Amino acid sequence: MWLLLSSGVAFSHGVVHRALSGGVGLEALYDDGSPLSHSEVKVYAPSNSEAAFQEGLTDEQGRFMFYPTEPGTWKIEVDDGMGHGLVEEIEVGDDLLAPPDEGAVFLPTWQKALIGVSLIWGITGTWFWMVARRRDGGGTDERIEDKG
Repeated sequence: MWLLLSSGVAFSHGVVHRALSGGVGLEALYDDGSPLSHSEVKVYAPSNSEAAFQEGLTDEQGRFMFYPTEPGTWKIEVDDGMGHGLVEEIEVGDDLLAPPDEGAVFLPTWQKALIGVSLIWGITGTWFWMVARRRDGGGTDERIEDKG
């Protein structure tokens, strides 16, 4: 049992998802209307214009989405790596901030392990109790007296 708990399997973590809506998006196009596909994007928060808040790539249609965490003017830089790009500033109000965590329950690994061990312990204990009752004849307390 201890070997199982000490293995990497016991301490791995699962993955959950939820669909998001909203956010701030940008579509980067060349002047002929074709998209800046798979171009590098850097997003800078209003409170820190030195370090990128987020980095990524545009999709095939030249689109990029992010979820701002504070109101203010966000700077977005798009670079196709061939000398073309743009710098755009987008004003973000409170209505466009990242959505709060709603209804998601995340447990730390130690709590998941404790729940798992408790379930196994409870199921095993119940099973042994049922087997013992069957062997004793249903749990009656009849004693046979020795008349010797």
